[in-house]
Amino acid sequence: MSEHQRRALVRLLGDEVSRCADRDQLLVFARHWLYERRLLIVHDRAIRTLIAAALVHLEAQTAAQIRAEVQPGALERWCQAIAQPHTTGQARQSWLWAAPAKHSARQISEVLERIDWLYGQEVHKSLSKLPDLLVRRYARRMASRPPSAGAKIKEPARSVEVACVLRYCLLIATDQLILMLQRRVADLWRQASTSLGDTVNWAEMYRSLLGELAGLCAQGAVPDTELRARLAALLAASQQRRPPSRASLVREQLIEAVRPVRSLLLAIAKLPWQATGDHLAIQALATLRDLYARGARTLPE
Repeated sequence: MSEHQRRALVRLLGDEVSRCADRDQLLVFARHWLYERRLLIVHDRAIRTLIAAALVHLEAQTAAQIRAEVQPGALERWCQAIAQPHTTGQARQSWLWAAPAKHSARQISEVLERIDWLYGQEVHKSLSKLPDLLVRRYARRMASRPPSAGAKIKEPARSVEVACVLRYCLLIATDQLILMLQRRVADLWRQASTSLGDTVNWAEMYRSLLGELAGLCAQGAVPDTELRARLAALLAASQQRRPPSRASLVREQLIEAVRPVRSLLLAIAKLPWQATGDHLAIQALATLRDLYARGARTLPE
């Protein structure tokens, strides 16, 4: 393999390591590239040396990009903050990485606590241009080790992993929050619907209307004007006896059922949500945020 061909392989490996970090797969990729070009396949040790150099170069580039985006002093503050224990007794890294078990109000509040802490660290202001694939890779690499081993990692790997794990935890926690809210809303709607049971006995109302019509017919000859007036009065009385619909009763049940989670709705409305285009949910959250700020107790018409 000539020097020109070697540089071409190094360049291809540099592009491939941004998509794959598995050294065995990269080794197979290099072998295929050499075989397709009818080049002599060198020893695995030489190829692995090129792969290691490509990975180190990618890590150095990622570290430089992170330092260019993150404010001065923020990386050191993140490294110190993630090494400190949480109030629950867990390591901060384990607390951030823990997945919620259910979608109860307590679990949602814990996810909101993680998001608030990450926003307090201003993680959302940086690393938006970093590819999600690299963020996930370095975050999972850090999470695969115990938190006590993090302090032993040298630079620039330490800064890269800490920045990526915080960014990844913010993205994952936001996705988890949306999914938990969807399930919570579905639970509230299902509980409100099942608690009603059979709300309207339409058969009894129909039999009552037939009985009143039968009594009207049994009165014998009735003038047309008087008959029309009696029928109109009978229909008006029947419409007044019409019970509320099941949907309206479910809405009333939801008004009562939402009281325990109203504080969560206030916390959710404070988050800086974004969407592509004019999304109805974003407009609704903006309206709620304005109502909470003004202390309003009723929704607009």
